Amino acid sequence: MKRNNLFVAILLAVFLLTGNSFAQAAAPAAGGFTGVATADQSATGIRTPLFLGAALGFGSGTGVGTSRGLGLRQIEPMIGVWLPGIGFLRAGYGFSNYEEDVENGDDAEVEHSDFDIELGVHLLGELYVTGAYSRVKELSDVGDVAWNEWGAGFGTLLNIFSKTMLFAEVSYRWVLDHYDPFMDKDVSGSRLQFNIGFASYVF
Repeated sequence: MKRNNLFVAILLAVFLLTGNSFAQAAAPAAGGFTGVATADQSATGIRTPLFLGAALGFGSGTGVGTSRGLGLRQIEPMIGVWLPGIGFLRAGYGFSNYEEDVENGDDAEVEHSDFDIELGVHLLGELYVTGAYSRVKELSDVGDVAWNEWGAGFGTLLNIFSKTMLFAEVSYRWVLDHYDPFMDKDVSGSRLQFNIGFASYVF
């Protein structure tokens, strides 16, 4: 519950910091993130490429939980630098809680968190490719565990205001070897992950 309240507070801060962007007219579809970065920034009124945002991540495969085929992977506030038409570098702290089955038939609550660093490069207009590193932790009464992940994927964005955009991403994640206390063995593997979120320039 505390983490959910933190997420809501961060979202409110993002909207307060970027409220002036919502009062402006929507930019043309091709105006914000094509062509030369400096020209785009001048056209949209962006003074600095610093942005705040948040995303929901859904995954299927290793690292989502043994009892879930598809589940919410994370709620992730993020901050970073996004150069229109060129690329971005962002960092985020994702979290979510879920329940996992144990041998006695009860459910154990798992507190999931991960620190993500992602690099993206634009290819054609709003289409971009991404590379990512994540440090993941899961805490539960059964046992605590941490592991590393690497990822690669692609995404696209939609400008909805002159300084605000929505984005959607699909990535393939390599989950490195770690001990799973619920399965009582070392596991490794991969998964597909889908992220949907928003980003808004601060200035």
